[in-house]
Amino acid sequence: MGTNRIILISLIALVQLSHLGAVSPDQTNLGILIDENKKNLSFLNVALSNMAPPQENQEADANTPATANGTEPKSNKNLDNEYYKIIKGINQLDFNGNMWYLQSNYSMAFRQLRAAQAKMKDGYEFAIQKYLEDTRAILESAAPSIIRSDDSVAKALLRLGFRDLRTGEDKLLMGKNSSPYQYRYKILLYSEGITILRRGKRFGILAILASKTPDEDKAEYKYWSLDDLKEARAEEKEPNYEKVRGTISNFIDNKRMERTIVPPANPTGPALDLFEQHDDNYGIITDKRLDLLYESNFDIKETDSTDKEKLPPVPKFDSEGNAVYE
Repeated sequence: MGTNRIILISLIALVQLSHLGAVSPDQTNLGILIDENKKNLSFLNVALSNMAPPQENQEADANTPATANGTEPKSNKNLDNEYYKIIKGINQLDFNGNMWYLQSNYSMAFRQLRAAQAKMKDGYEFAIQKYLEDTRAILESAAPSIIRSDDSVAKALLRLGFRDLRTGEDKLLMGKNSSPYQYRYKILLYSEGITILRRGKRFGILAILASKTPDEDKAEYKYWSLDDLKEARAEEKEPNYEKVRGTISNFIDNKRMERTIVPPANPTGPALDLFEQHDDNYGIITDKRLDLLYESNFDIKETDSTDKEKLPPVPKFDSEGNAVYE
């Protein structure tokens, strides 16, 4: 009996020691949430930064010296827009959650990180709706001339673009119809939709370029000798981003196409710049736009999390044992 008791006590001690070295489930789950928020915020930042109003005085900003603490002055920067407010709000909540996580206060960390995720879901929903509008504008503006032409390549590219447009609409609809509190699932659907819509915009721009390219410049109409094929194969391939951007620039300079596209459904609305759309399609923050996430880092309040989550005051007791609050 004594031997069995010793064995039982030893097993209990081993189990307790193993728990001391283990990672708590809360810490593990919060670590995953932190990584997801970081990735999703970075993706959303590019989308919203490109949607924000352009910085007309960007050259003046570049020549303005930094402040004493190393931060950049904001006097010449246009940050009074809804896109910046969305990014700043998410960034503040995410920062609060990370601060509580470092202090091992997992309940408060989860509360702030979850709030950041909810706000991020709203930002993604806002962004994908704008992507749907821009993708539809590019495809519909290119459709009339391409449909009337005999360019099979342009028609095929346009068809692929409309296919991606429909898929993006489906992603938005699926996200809206899902459970209101499935933030992670909604963000996943919206991010997939934005990626697909960026591809749809690329197809639309390629369809426009194909329709504007003369037959004698198209590869299918060129005569290729064996020597030409060998040289072409040996040549270093130009990145697709640079190649398409160069073609857009060449066609605009030669007056084959306009730089901007007026949305057919909203003729009085802002025109779409093809260079800016091309940059966005490759996940690049385009010219004359600020990195909103970077700018919001200067407005982060280090004490925001503690101000929102202050504990109630600790009472003091008088000689009669009554609680006294100062």
